[in-house]
Amino acid sequence: MLKMAILGFLRDFPLHGYDLKNRVASLAGHVRPVADGTLYPTIKKLEDAQCLTRRTAPGSVAAPRHMLEITQSGTDQLRRWLRDPEAGFITDDNKWYVLLAFLHHLENPREQALVLARRREFLDQPAQLFFDEQGAPIPPERLDSPFRKGLMQIHRSTNLTEIDWLDRQIVELNRRAGFTASR
Repeated sequence: MLKMAILGFLRDFPLHGYDLKNRVASLAGHVRPVADGTLYPTIKKLEDAQCLTRRTAPGSVAAPRHMLEITQSGTDQLRRWLRDPEAGFITDDNKWYVLLAFLHHLENPREQALVLARRREFLDQPAQLFFDEQGAPIPPERLDSPFRKGLMQIHRSTNLTEIDWLDRQIVELNRRAGFTASR
């Protein structure tokens, strides 16, 4: 998730490490704060893999700043991750939001639609959040806790809103790609 966010933001435009950290934190940090001990080693790994480069730029106040820029290799890697995301990027909401934030960098509308369709298929599966002692799912109407019932109601409402958005986007992207298919 962090690698995709780094390359995605750098695909937008070059950034200083501090600015990059703030942008990543704004996107996903509310759930998973981004520590320097995680960010900078990941930047170094991406640099070693030739996915990004550093250049020196004049500082706004004092010392020169190291600006990070994505390379063609980094752009290609980002597009591979976007085109064929690991299952966790489809099923985990936080990872999904990161993928969705940068899906516009996958410029082929048909490929974008296929990614959205994977998420749509996932959302079609009934949510199983609570289980009895034998491991069997407890249907929402059998939940005793009003808080768990509320969680299920919020979860379903959010999913229905997302499904509606996904359906409209998939149709539009397929139309732009000249692809028609029945659902």
